[in-house]
Amino acid sequence: MSQTKKQSFTEALSNTAVGFIISYISTFLIFPLVGLNTSPGTNLVIVIYFTAVSILRGYVLRRWFNKKATKPRAERVTYPDGSDYKLQCFECEIDMPVKKIENNYFCSNCGLRH
Repeated sequence: MSQTKKQSFTEALSNTAVGFIISYISTFLIFPLVGLNTSPGTNLVIVIYFTAVSILRGYVLRRWFNKKATKPRAERVTYPDGSDYKLQCFECEIDMPVKKIENNYFCSNCGLRH
């Protein structure tokens, strides 16, 4: 079962909220180790920026994987002798081989549904 866009966003936001707290605390430990002297306000701005990037990254990746996992594959439609089944495509204006996705036929060139 795939997630809705809202569920994907909520999951990414929840995951990132925990990361926000850990990141903010970590800035006080890591920055001095690498020689950066920053204020709590500067640390907060840095963490907010990377949190926004993280939310966007998580959302986009989740949507991409959901789309990739649920997208039906097109199958080539042929006659019993193996030759391509063709229909007149109104967009291409010629007989074109068709592809089938879930009982729907599409032009293999322009994608118009027949």
